[in-house]
Amino acid sequence: MKKKNLGFLSLLLAAFLLGSCGNTSGSSSSEASASSAENTSSEISDSDADGGHLGGHLNVAMFWVSTGLDPADGYNGWVLSRIGAGETLVRLDQNAEAEPAIAESWEQTDDNTWVFHIREGVTFSNGKPVDAAACKASIERAFSINSRAEEYFTLDSIEADGQTLTIHTAAPTGAIVHNLCEPLFTIVDTSVDEETMDTAPVSTGPYVVTAYSPETSVELVRNDSYWDGMPGLSTISVFAVPDSDARVLAMQSGEADLTTTIDNTNLSLFSDESRYTVSLTLGPRTNVVYYNNARPLLSDADFRRAVSCAADTATYAGLIGCAPGSGLYSEALACGRDVENPYAYNPDMAAELLDNLGYVDTDGDGVREADGENISLEYYIAADHGSSDSAIIAQAFQTDLKKVGIGVELIQTENMSDIRSAGQYDFCSANDSTAPTADPEVFLVQHYLSGGSANFENYKNTEIDGMIEELTHIFDPDERQLKAREISETILSDAASLYVGYIYGNTVTTANVKGALQFPIDYYIITKDITIE
Repeated sequence: MKKKNLGFLSLLLAAFLLGSCGNTSGSSSSEASASSAENTSSEISDSDADGGHLGGHLNVAMFWVSTGLDPADGYNGWVLSRIGAGETLVRLDQNAEAEPAIAESWEQTDDNTWVFHIREGVTFSNGKPVDAAACKASIERAFSINSRAEEYFTLDSIEADGQTLTIHTAAPTGAIVHNLCEPLFTIVDTSVDEETMDTAPVSTGPYVVTAYSPETSVELVRNDSYWDGMPGLSTISVFAVPDSDARVLAMQSGEADLTTTIDNTNLSLFSDESRYTVSLTLGPRTNVVYYNNARPLLSDADFRRAVSCAADTATYAGLIGCAPGSGLYSEALACGRDVENPYAYNPDMAAELLDNLGYVDTDGDGVREADGENISLEYYIAADHGSSDSAIIAQAFQTDLKKVGIGVELIQTENMSDIRSAGQYDFCSANDSTAPTADPEVFLVQHYLSGGSANFENYKNTEIDGMIEELTHIFDPDERQLKAREISETILSDAASLYVGYIYGNTVTTANVKGALQFPIDYYIITKDITIE
């Protein structure tokens, strides 16, 4: 397939940028060429591709292209992994199980020591061999740049000897193998200069960045020296199309060959199997309503319980086409199965709890009062992961709370991170992966540990803190799942947040695209196995 005229995608992108110009970042918008001596892969024609059965060009409408590509900076590594340019020591397969990648095997030698055997014959895209020293430098660089690294494991030291990499942790870390799948730990050639690292990092993936425009587009070419077999495409163009409906139009117009994260309510538009292929998988990504536990009314657990009982989350899940939620984790994980939620939908219990708290409607206007004033709580909304789900949830939530006498004001914002950081909200929606590395620990550490980096709901519970500490020291996978379920049920009994439903991740392609799969862990979109006819 030839590279298409991407005029339609360009118009969609321009319209989005104009609509959001008040929220642009300070990064440069000029295209950054990545072609250099550091990168020996070159663009090839379809006829060059392994006897003619490989090759072709793929156009991808992606909901997000980051402000930079340095995988150690922020969440840039997720984009690098999704476009097929970056890889980690270990990766997650179609069943969310850890499998060898750059490391061909590993073993634990004591509570704090893990030995990884780096695969022979792996090279960076510039031809440099990947050995333990290169992996050591890359992981240490991630720790030096990104504070998130310490949420996955606390590093004591790393030793490199030929192809043997030994990681010593400062404390027992039962999740380290899964957590090393996080694209933050993408293995890169650290000898390249920082400017190249931000626009064209040199890694080991099946594709290599040749041009990049921040928040806008990425061009890639096949890595002919890829260690895991010949990649199926010659070249790839990735364009940022943040709006789900715009991605639908891009697919319907034929301007995009592949997209992801279509609102599930729109998937019926791609039911014609002669034109499209849809891959659908339940993963750990979850629609959640966060409660600000520090706000005057929501600081009371019984008030939070009343709110949770008032919310008909099963109906919300049906509206947005996801699996009904019961707790923190989806049934894609064992810790998400058979979870008991004592404050599931029960409007009569909600009313009773509010009555017992003394919040009653004294003037007959349908709204209960607190301290002589009508209760009115603020719910902030922002599009999340290119989906309109948050707005649908917020409107239904507002309706349900009105039925039990709680007023809710819906407020649209383009700066959700600022609102959360300032604590200027009562409720907000999110589309979060509660097990981003297919292990339940890191989400708990970030969101529910007192002082956690993403604990913008201001939740504090010393019992939960102790249980999370116990989880970090458990190595047996089955025991980890049991402990995580216990923690989830304790958080539910505290009504710390409202878990609405579990999202079916989706990848949509035109029918001539083969080998594209929706992985349960959404680090992976473009893989070596994708071909185009």
